[in-house]
Amino acid sequence: MNNKNFAGTGILFKLFLHRDRFLLPIWIFLPVVLILIVASTFSSMGGEGLENVLLDFDNDPLVSAILGPVMSFDLTGAIVWRGTSQIALTLGLGSLFTLIRHTRVDEETGRSELIRSYVTGTYASLTAALTLTIIGNLIAGILIAITIIFLGGSITSSLLYAITIVTIGCFFAGISGVAVQLRESSGSDRGISITVLGLGILLSILNNTVGADSFLNWITPMAWQRLTQPFAGDNWIYLIYFIIICALPMIISYVLTARRDLGEGIFIPRSGPKEASPRFSSPLALAWRLQKKNFFGWIIATVLYIVVFAAFSPSLSRTEGMSGWLSNLGGTNWVEDMELGYVFISIGIYLMALFVGIYAITTVFRLKKEENEGRIEMLLDKQVSRTKLMRSHLIVAYLFSATLLLVMGIAGGLAYGIASEDLGGNFGVIFSMSVSKIPPVWIFVGLSALLYGLFPRISEFSWVIWISCSILELTWEAKLIDWSLMSISPYAYAHYTIQITELPYLSLFLLIFISLLFTTIGLLSFKNRNIQTKA
Repeated sequence: MNNKNFAGTGILFKLFLHRDRFLLPIWIFLPVVLILIVASTFSSMGGEGLENVLLDFDNDPLVSAILGPVMSFDLTGAIVWRGTSQIALTLGLGSLFTLIRHTRVDEETGRSELIRSYVTGTYASLTAALTLTIIGNLIAGILIAITIIFLGGSITSSLLYAITIVTIGCFFAGISGVAVQLRESSGSDRGISITVLGLGILLSILNNTVGADSFLNWITPMAWQRLTQPFAGDNWIYLIYFIIICALPMIISYVLTARRDLGEGIFIPRSGPKEASPRFSSPLALAWRLQKKNFFGWIIATVLYIVVFAAFSPSLSRTEGMSGWLSNLGGTNWVEDMELGYVFISIGIYLMALFVGIYAITTVFRLKKEENEGRIEMLLDKQVSRTKLMRSHLIVAYLFSATLLLVMGIAGGLAYGIASEDLGGNFGVIFSMSVSKIPPVWIFVGLSALLYGLFPRISEFSWVIWISCSILELTWEAKLIDWSLMSISPYAYAHYTIQITELPYLSLFLLIFISLLFTTIGLLSFKNRNIQTKA
């Protein structure tokens, strides 16, 4: 590689760092918060004997199927066992969003073209974005190590765990680096990256269900801590494998970026017909065309996810034993009248509903992307009203997010019913579990519409709300907050601890009403505000 190809990397790094001065600290410090939450949870159990508590969890078939066996029966072992999946997810999402934001998004908005008009090399933007992301992961790793050492972990094991976590974040930075070379749309690139991230989580869960000691430990980064085994063996040699795996997608991204034009992707989109179909004559048809590829990707991922959960759930219903911690969540024995298989799949449906909230937000924000790229201005110059244009995207967001949950209910119900050999008795229950999550997801459609229409500059605050709901769930499960605080989250009203026959239907209908109210305010605000242009 010629040094000229890297010209301007340092200046771009400073620019990217300045642009991310508020967002970068969020995903860097969040793992520390998660560690402290987990530590507080298990420290409060010390009176019962932490080792006995962890043994109880380890013998619980449901908990082991989700999180895998405990590797070390002490506080540091509890952190690795309980906190790794959330920490890996945080750094994975932070890495992929950061890298795509400073590469493909800049190409879409025309900033990269402006930057390239100066003395800037071909690899400068990619290198600066990768450097920023890697440094972010390294800082997060240092903070993780310091936090665990402060909590009593040994220095060497803490460092090994931190480096393992850093390699997970860097791996997804590399995956995103490859993704931005493939497609010319940042939405497609995010979809590819998040799909790989979701596949990693799915494989990790599958690995846990078979005892967490399979070849999947080598394939999914979400299970790499089971190879290095910090605080339970300290196998440093596996870090060499992790570094190689992290470097491969980064190297591939450099090779690909030299083989494409600025703003283009390796896979050139197919040209459409010379004349549009008569059906393609409305804003709703345009919204469908823009969203359908992403939607079908989510459909496939959702079906694969729920089928895996549903296939294993009936076998759990024939096992015995469940930890008192899980069965007494919320202060009630909510699993008393439920089979263990129902408990397992209801948690799986709940987790997927959280991710469908992400889909709802990104679907609404596709309109914001169209505005940033100047295409909305061209549409409004024709005989298209603002209200009709935004309403079309919101209709798609409402329908598609609901469809994802309906499909999940159908696929999960069929898979569970077939696996349990009682399709008629189980299908309706599983389907109802999934349908009940529609109102909470729709809240995020309405919230995103409200912020985009009223406060477009801070519309990303929707992500903060979603993350806050996820943290509320984690802290409630850790018994650090009570249900009165947990009820702030819209997901609390269709929670997995609530029996289908006891759902608060009035509250769920109220969530739908609030979502529609937010949407109406957003539509009216969008009608009267200025449209961003490229001029």
